[in-house]
Amino acid sequence: MATLYPFSHRTAERLQTMPGPGGTHRWLAQVASGLRSLLSADQCCAFLRECCDEWVDHRPVPNSEIEAAVDFAYSDTPTHRINFGRAPVAWPEPDPALIYQVLGETPARFDTDVDTGLQAAEVLPHLFRAGELVCASRTSDHALVRPLEEAIVDAAFMQFIVINPMRGRTAINYLRKPAPRCQNNVACRRHLVAEFDDRNMAKAQQAQLITRLASLAPLVMVVDSGGKSLHAWFRVSHLGVRDQVRFFYTACLLGADATRWDICGWLRMPGGLRVVGGVPSVRQQILHFNPEPLNV
Repeated sequence: MATLYPFSHRTAERLQTMPGPGGTHRWLAQVASGLRSLLSADQCCAFLRECCDEWVDHRPVPNSEIEAAVDFAYSDTPTHRINFGRAPVAWPEPDPALIYQVLGETPARFDTDVDTGLQAAEVLPHLFRAGELVCASRTSDHALVRPLEEAIVDAAFMQFIVINPMRGRTAINYLRKPAPRCQNNVACRRHLVAEFDDRNMAKAQQAQLITRLASLAPLVMVVDSGGKSLHAWFRVSHLGVRDQVRFFYTACLLGADATRWDICGWLRMPGGLRVVGGVPSVRQQILHFNPEPLNV
């Protein structure tokens, strides 16, 4: 007799396998999305807290990370969840045949072994307007929202950044709590980041996939995460919502992390410092930079 679950088989499979290093943020967002129709936001937070306390042993998972995943999964505003009157977009799994084809015919347009030498304070004024609010942090559990002019002062020592401008110092999240980093506090979607973190894919191959995506939207910047992945920033403010979805759908087919659709998710600070073994020690190098005019 088949076992009936009140949620999808995919969610059931995810609950049977706890995340390993590097996959926690994705797992939280995916499971929260799968539980969205069954549990309230508060119940989902409590459930994920229990899961992390019981099964995640590679690092502590702060409450703020769980709340951010639930806020992303449960937010219903048109800017943040794409519905089009039907079910929310189900981002596709990577297509190995398409990836193989792209790798066979697309040369990379930047070198993954060459650091541009650019610093955070040099690039942020091309990504945010004067006076816009920037959300950054040294750790994933403490978000700091400040005007651009203040944020650039110590940006080189930050580990994370939200890639889009914020509305205010805080906003009310889906859990009905004031939070500096939440869906409701993002002013607009100016950038989308494609992150390729397949451990079996070399960074030179990631650069090829990024180059192919650059034929669909302007490639503004590529940041080496200081780990296994590259983060490619694309300017999408000139695209309508449907075209943003089409672009990101293609990125997912090429292996990009689907949770990077999160409009207020943490990404690596360009030129910032990655914490390794509890010590800020690895510079998150800027490998490519070609800023587009800020039209939104």
